[in-house]
Amino acid sequence: MGMKHVVAAALMLLPSVAAAQVTQPPPGFEDDQDNTRYGGTSAVFLTLPADARGAALSGTISALVTDLSSVFYNPAGLPMMATGAQASFSYMPYIADTRHLTGAIGWSLRGGEMAIGASIVNFGFSDQPIYTEENQDGTGETYDVSATAIGLTGAIRFSDKFSAGLTARFVTESLGRTSAFAVVGDFGTMYQAEVGGRPLRAAFTIMNLGTSLTHTGSVLNTEVDPIEDPSQGVEDQPSQLRASAFEPPIQFRFSLAYDVVGGNGSNNRLTLASEFFQPNDTDPGVSGAAEFAVNVSEGLTAALRGSYTLMSDNDIEGVSSGDNEGLDGLSLGAGLGWRVGSFNVGLDYAFRHMGVLSTVNMFSVKLGW
Repeated sequence: MGMKHVVAAALMLLPSVAAAQVTQPPPGFEDDQDNTRYGGTSAVFLTLPADARGAALSGTISALVTDLSSVFYNPAGLPMMATGAQASFSYMPYIADTRHLTGAIGWSLRGGEMAIGASIVNFGFSDQPIYTEENQDGTGETYDVSATAIGLTGAIRFSDKFSAGLTARFVTESLGRTSAFAVVGDFGTMYQAEVGGRPLRAAFTIMNLGTSLTHTGSVLNTEVDPIEDPSQGVEDQPSQLRASAFEPPIQFRFSLAYDVVGGNGSNNRLTLASEFFQPNDTDPGVSGAAEFAVNVSEGLTAALRGSYTLMSDNDIEGVSSGDNEGLDGLSLGAGLGWRVGSFNVGLDYAFRHMGVLSTVNMFSVKLGW
């Protein structure tokens, strides 16, 4: 039996198999029950954009990355770096006086057949006053929050059309006097084809799949009365509070990107992209993005970017951002690139509108050699 016949037979069997698995719901079952674990994850900083280009495109970038930023968005794009080695650094002053930093370095090997990379992400704040019920003006002490992820990436380009990659991240969270540790991974694939003589790319990624985070620390140490009867004269016994475990922010993403203008070495390029994403701690969302790039002169390129994201949890009942309410989910950005011989440098900027949380800006620097 040929492969086509096997596939056809399998497709014909799927409806009958699905029908055979349908069972009657148990008594009291409500088929409209929402089991989404809103706010039920830890290490949420892993979902923030890792560079200014990704921020301007609202993360709609899984099918667009063919440079070092692949270590953050889709490891399958790493072997397609235009230069043998790249490095990058990004900074975003975030809401509520927090800050988000990222850095990465990567190498394309064996003429682009494979690639390796390393990355680091840090999010947090410091020197925040401690308030208690007894000391509502502050205790005079302060606390820090620091969340860090160190990643190692490997990717293989199996052909000129298909590549796959894997990123492993070691995640630590330090919240005041508690800390937690986890290992998470990203798996990504990218397929490249042509439609109408222009590039079409499709990407599938699973992000942050890994172990849960459970916080421990001396602040959880306490003492309890084992019998709760002072008349017995039993001293309080040392004990430790146990924190709940929280999963990392797992995401499933599917993205498409198509060069509607230019592509394949053209001086001008207009790319449209869309992405569907399903997080494990909120409702699914969809985003659309556009990137226009032009060769201004020999060795000088410029790009304009914009995107809009639709997520149901951005529509908070009873909360309005005023006249700018319709801008929620909007991101814009621009970039410049210079090439001198085998060395190039890129500067990128992004603006994100975050509704009632105001706006944020992000800056990135990229080097290639």
